[in-house]
Amino acid sequence: MGRDISETINDFMDEMAHGPGGRKGAERRAEIAHERELAAIRAQSHALIWVGSTEELRATIARWFELGWIVAESLQDAFQKASIHFCRPDGAAVIVPVELAATVPAPVESRESFVKAILELKGWSVFEWATEAQVSHATAIDYLHSRTKPHPSTRQKLAKALGIPVQQLPR
Repeated sequence: MGRDISETINDFMDEMAHGPGGRKGAERRAEIAHERELAAIRAQSHALIWVGSTEELRATIARWFELGWIVAESLQDAFQKASIHFCRPDGAAVIVPVELAATVPAPVESRESFVKAILELKGWSVFEWATEAQVSHATAIDYLHSRTKPHPSTRQKLAKALGIPVQQLPR
């Protein structure tokens, strides 16, 4: 029929000694805590220590992407996927993931150094980049040397030709 009083008392005493759910609840909480510790260890063990510059890592990831060693929809996606696998010796991220990048100011990098690194990886000249972007060679050169502030549609074309989001292209 029903539970006898001794079972109810035993359950009550078990919960008093071990918390909600009694002994089984305590065992499950300990198991979950252990899994969380293991997950943290696994996450840390996959991080590679990078002592080079951010630009060097970005160039390396871009090269891997171009060679097909990183499967991603775009170069930006490759940076996003690889960012979790590299950290500095102090544990700081080498590449800030996109969702965090919007809140963290990016280091100032010249237009020319940023773009030339990507062009080099693609094996393109400035002329080939301009052709791919469907802009004049002079427009691309003026952009690289910071002589002009390109129209938003021009920036979009330049970024698309490089395979990066327009927000990543230096202003």
